[in-house]
This record gives sequence, structure tokens and C-alpha cells, in this order.
Amino acid sequence: MHAPQRLNSLTAQFYDRDPMLEDNRLRQHRIEHEVTLRTILNRLPSGRTGLKILDVGGGTGPYSFALAARGHDVTLVDLSSGLLSLARTRAESLGPELRPSRILEGDATALSDVIPASECGTFDIVLLLGPLYHIMSAELREQALLDAWTMVRHPEQDGGEGGTLFCAWVSRWAHYRDVATRDPGRLAKKKDFYAQHAQDGGLLSWDRRKFRDYIRYDASGKPCHAMNHEMPANMPLVLRRVTGEAEVIMVGTEGILAGDLDHLVNNLQGKEFEAWVDKCLDVGTDECGWMLSHTGAYTFFGPSEMVSEKD
Repeated sequence: MHAPQRLNSLTAQFYDRDPMLEDNRLRQHRIEHEVTLRTILNRLPSGRTGLKILDVGGGTGPYSFALAARGHDVTLVDLSSGLLSLARTRAESLGPELRPSRILEGDATALSDVIPASECGTFDIVLLLGPLYHIMSAELREQALLDAWTMVRHPEQDGGEGGTLFCAWVSRWAHYRDVATRDPGRLAKKKDFYAQHAQDGGLLSWDRRKFRDYIRYDASGKPCHAMNHEMPANMPLVLRRVTGEAEVIMVGTEGILAGDLDHLVNNLQGKEFEAWVDKCLDVGTDECGWMLSHTGAYTFFGPSEMVSEKD
């Protein structure tokens, strides 16, 4: 049996072995990156720079660097030393105003180990855009959410505006699109597994506590990568329960281009590409359309409304 915390470590080691795999992922899925970044930017207070931003599980820092370049004070945290090594190498080639102010190794399920207590409740923006993909215990996922929420600035603390937490999950149904693309015969071969997976994300025999999970094994039969698949309708319910906040806004990243259809527009440039970003945002912010999302259903919410800003 492998404890969920052990699986966190194994997933970090998976990325350590080939950090370029994750570094290249958002280049191969530009729609996901652009929709996510625009969603974040649209939530920032208009005309302000110097916002304090915490990017938890930010990998090589695609959003950290983009936000730092816009004049914000960004702290990047990730569990993978390999991903952070790439981020530090990139940072060394840039001026201080274009890079995260801190790059720290740490676990989203133990955030207090890397962020001091004095900084709790001081961040205008907190990103949790990767860890919930890989944390294999519902209890630990909720702990990561609560820890991230604790870092967000609340209006009652200083009488000003509250901050915002952005989260992401992998949809339960994304895995089926992946199977149809890569190994369509698997659904019939693994009929019992997928009957269970449709109900709870997949129960594995070694997991007596019945976590919702999906584990990848290496050639020797050892687990090397963990992926949680969440039921879309459950995402806002979890957020409301953990934070006690009523305002939860769901945004799907790929919209109508879910299921690797985004590759068909990946090489477009200028207005042609922007037209697809706009359309995916239209669908992704629809009351029901966000559930089409494949690689992540992005969620943001905050203690108070903030002024939108166009990218």
C-alpha cells in the first residue's frame, strides 16, 4: 500500500526525471494557458501593480513569470526540484522585475512549512492550479485548499478588498476522452474498473480507504504518477464547504476545444488564435459550458468583488 503523501513524492520524482515534459505542456496547449491567464488578469484590481501573489504547485512558473512581468510580487512554490531548477535557470536570465521574487520547494499539503505564519492572509492572489490533480486523498485535497485559502487576504483583516483563490481540477470525464484517443479498446477491456471509475474516480485494490484516484505504473510495476479525476459538479460544492464562501465561479479552460481539439488551433497566430481564445472563454464561463473542460476546470472566488482588467 502506498500512502497518499508517498504518492505526492512519487509524482514529484516523475516530474524530476523529465521536467521539460511539464514545461512544454502549456506550449502544446496554448488555449488552456491563455484562457487561464486571461481569467486571472480579468480578476486583478484595475491599474494596480505590486500585488502579492502566491503560486502553489506552479511548476516551472508559466503564470508566475507572466504575472511578475506585469509588475507583481510573486512567490513560486512547487514540490518538484526538477521543475524548480528550470524556473531558477529562467529567472537568472531575467531582470528582478521580470521574475518571481521567491522560488521555494514545498508541498501544497504542508504549505506552512515554506510560507511563514506571519504571511497568512497577506496574499492578494493565490493560485492552486496543479496540486489538486495529483493529491490522492480527499482529506489532503481539502487540506491543501484550506491552507491556500488561509493565505488569501480577507477584507476584515485590513478593511480593504479581499483577495482571490484560483483552483483547478482534472474533470472525471477528461480521462475518457484520453482513453478514446490513445487506447479506445481499453474501455471494454477494463469494464469493471470504468464502471467504478464513473462513480468515484476509480478505486484501486491497494487502497483500503477508497480514495478517488488513478495511478500510473512504471515498467517494473511500481507506481510513478498519480492523477485524481474529480466529478465536475462536485468542484464548487467542495470549495464552498472548505472555505465557507458562497461565491464560487467556475471557468472551463478549453471550452468547445476539449479532448485535444485545441491542437487544431495551436499554431494559429494573432487574431485567428485570439478568436478561439474568446470563444473558449465564452463557452468556459457559461453556466453549463464550463463542464466541457478537459484538462482542468478552473475555479476562482474571493472574499470581496475585485475590479476587472482587460489583458
